[in-house]
Amino acid sequence: MSHWERLATQSQIHAESDYQKAGYRLVMEQVLYASDSRSRTAYELIVRHRKEYDALLAQLGMTITHNPHMGYVVATPSQYVADKMRLSETRLALVLRRLYDDKMHVAEIVGGEAFVDMIELERAYKDLLNRELPASSALNEQLQAMKRYGIARLEDTHDEQRQQVVIRPGIVDVLGETALLQLAAHANALEEDASDETA
Repeated sequence: MSHWERLATQSQIHAESDYQKAGYRLVMEQVLYASDSRSRTAYELIVRHRKEYDALLAQLGMTITHNPHMGYVVATPSQYVADKMRLSETRLALVLRRLYDDKMHVAEIVGGEAFVDMIELERAYKDLLNRELPASSALNEQLQAMKRYGIARLEDTHDEQRQQVVIRPGIVDVLGETALLQLAAHANALEEDASDETA
């Protein structure tokens, strides 16, 4: 009898595949939120069976961080995944982290999330990176990547013409101090490579 099968037998609510899917989902999405209906079951299984999932992810070189106050779990690779991020995604991630920290500092966080309209994002991007915010289609693609990493999502506002970026609380763990330093180094290395190619 497999480990997950034994847990499923003890549970009588969840099947073996539920436990497998929960682990897979955490690895693929990196952050699972209790408040998101589509990840709630996986979140609850991981929290309830944390020891088993810790052991599983340790074999993959990952650690799990649980923030019960904000209601999320994060799978963090011991070798940071910066190589998977494109330079444009790295830039946006760094700007979003800075905006989240700024909103936290002035207590403008609601349910752990920071809400940033596109004007504010554009201003911060220009101020922090001395660059223009990417065009709409490229920006939407980058925001989809941020959603996959579990750190932000795009949301329509009451004004149908406007959207806002919701920076999720998991950004603090996904882009912790070590990860920020590695991302910054990664961005600098990519910029140097790009300037070498154009020279």
